[in-house]
Amino acid sequence: MAQNYISRGEVITLTAGASYTSGSPYRISDFNGVALITVESGDLLSFQLEGVFEFTLSGVTVGAPIYITSGNVLTLTPTSNDLYGRAVTASDASNKFYCRILQS
Repeated sequence: MAQNYISRGEVITLTAGASYTSGSPYRISDFNGVALITVESGDLLSFQLEGVFEFTLSGVTVGAPIYITSGNVLTLTPTSNDLYGRAVTASDASNKFYCRILQS
């Protein structure tokens, strides 16, 4: 193995610049991910960059691009928002759906 190998890179550790809630989607420093733990500003944040997560959003269809606003809210609206991931399921009766995180 290469002697400069660090990790697979699925989870990175960042110093939180704000409060983050475990399980919530965020875009931090152009990385899309999910906070694995709840932290306050200045704490170390474990940030999952890959995987499929369950979120809530109405009107989602399979394969739909999911965007994230500057306020870290998921949306189907591309205008002025960044691509966050793709839906792997449609929204159910409770508006829950599965989203695969993408890096752009």
